[in-house]
Amino acid sequence: MDKFQGPLDLLLQLIEKEELNITDVTISKVTEQFFEHLNSFTEDRSDELADFLVIATKLVYLKSKNLLPFLYPEEDEGPSLAEQLKLYKKYADASKNIEQLWAAGRLAYGRIEPPVKPEGFTLPLNAGLEDLKSAFLLLLKRLKPLNALPQVSIDRTVSVKEKIESIYAALKGLKNISFKKIVEQAENRTDVIVSFLAILELVKQEKVSIHQPMAFEDMMIKRM
Repeated sequence: MDKFQGPLDLLLQLIEKEELNITDVTISKVTEQFFEHLNSFTEDRSDELADFLVIATKLVYLKSKNLLPFLYPEEDEGPSLAEQLKLYKKYADASKNIEQLWAAGRLAYGRIEPPVKPEGFTLPLNAGLEDLKSAFLLLLKRLKPLNALPQVSIDRTVSVKEKIESIYAALKGLKNISFKKIVEQAENRTDVIVSFLAILELVKQEKVSIHQPMAFEDMMIKRM
């Protein structure tokens, strides 16, 4: 126990000697032992006394807080002595491991934990506009579907009701009109079908009559 570096190292050795867990309660149990080592300081270590007194003050505070908890309201006091000691223990254990590796001649070893990934996109220092363009083109090429979807066009059509109104309006100034005349401006086959259905509806409503001299000849639509 004579060899220790700093107050936290001494405190850690005292806790490990008593086989205690690092908590504020168990730390307070070794307060007397800590002060015994403090009293045995020689003059050559007097320059370190201030650091030891800081820890000693915290130990006295923890001791009194455990004995008289009602005198200390719950407040955020920052990192506790137990948290500081746990962090110090991690560094102490790491230093021992490094010392063993050094003694064994293992001066290099691989990364154990995965590298920390940056948040968001970080542009490489040597990247230019052409590099970004090439990267985006490559990405678009990879996203392109293997089988291109067929091109489909949708016919522009009007409703039967609109076509009825259009045909009946055309018949107001004429005695009759041929079916070929009605569909000569049709843009697609669907428009022709809608026109035919509109004429059938007008016949049903008894607004027009149809005359066709022979099969497959042009029909004449007459307003009634």
